[in-house]
Amino acid sequence: MYFYIFDPGTDKEAKYFEKIQGQLLNYLAELKVEGETYRVTSIRTVELLVEQAINGEARTIVVVGSDSSLDRAINVVLTKRADITLGFIPLQPQSSLGKILGISTDIQEATQTLAGRLGKSLNLGKINEHYFLTQVDLGAPLTVGTDPGFFGWGGVRSLMKLSPFPLKLSLENSYTATSEVLTAQIINCRDNQGSRVKVGDPTDGLLDILLLNPMSSAQLFRHRKELLAGKFQDLPGSTIMHAKKIQILGPKKLPLSISGQVYAKAPAEVAVAREKIKVIVGKNRQF
Repeated sequence: MYFYIFDPGTDKEAKYFEKIQGQLLNYLAELKVEGETYRVTSIRTVELLVEQAINGEARTIVVVGSDSSLDRAINVVLTKRADITLGFIPLQPQSSLGKILGISTDIQEATQTLAGRLGKSLNLGKINEHYFLTQVDLGAPLTVGTDPGFFGWGGVRSLMKLSPFPLKLSLENSYTATSEVLTAQIINCRDNQGSRVKVGDPTDGLLDILLLNPMSSAQLFRHRKELLAGKFQDLPGSTIMHAKKIQILGPKKLPLSISGQVYAKAPAEVAVAREKIKVIVGKNRQF
């Protein structure tokens, strides 16, 4: 049984969803993948609806919403240890998870992918009790979510405020390293579109640790587009390491965040989760 959770969280997503809702339901019926449909409200959250689907013995939960909506659904499915396959139809034009999973923002193409039921078991990262599919930012994240444009003054101001700090890590409980960095990321998977160096494969059982060494003001400005996109693996001076378990030892109280939300502060541990999640993917997936 298919169980659909509609979660247009922002005003822009809500307007888009109202425009395509009827069309989406028609496509689902044509492809014989229709099911129960519920829309998120202030009291009927993603979490409660996922629990309802699990209790109703749904086999496939499809999240129609943002990357954050899918992340929340993943965490409930794993916490409940449910044997569920997740599908995703993104409402965000720039959905990172949509690109990673190969799910088009075109409604017809997305429903065709859903009907194809090509499923993959994907690795997840875990920080405290929170599972993540994408990445953890260590310290202030460089991604500010704005278009840097030609000069990108707003974004550049944010970059100029960043100060290097001494990051101390322990990998696999055996190797300890300290490096002065501008920022760092621990990546399970990410949108590598347009990048020369690919990082984050959710099927290899490893997390990628990406460190950005301090840069001069001139270098920050020159590479502002890559920096503001959070994709600094292509930049000179960046370091990539791989591990299943990473302990962030210092500096103390360094914030560790996912999509801008802080889930822990150093000292803390980030590791590949024992559990995996089953997700429907498209042929254009990035792994």
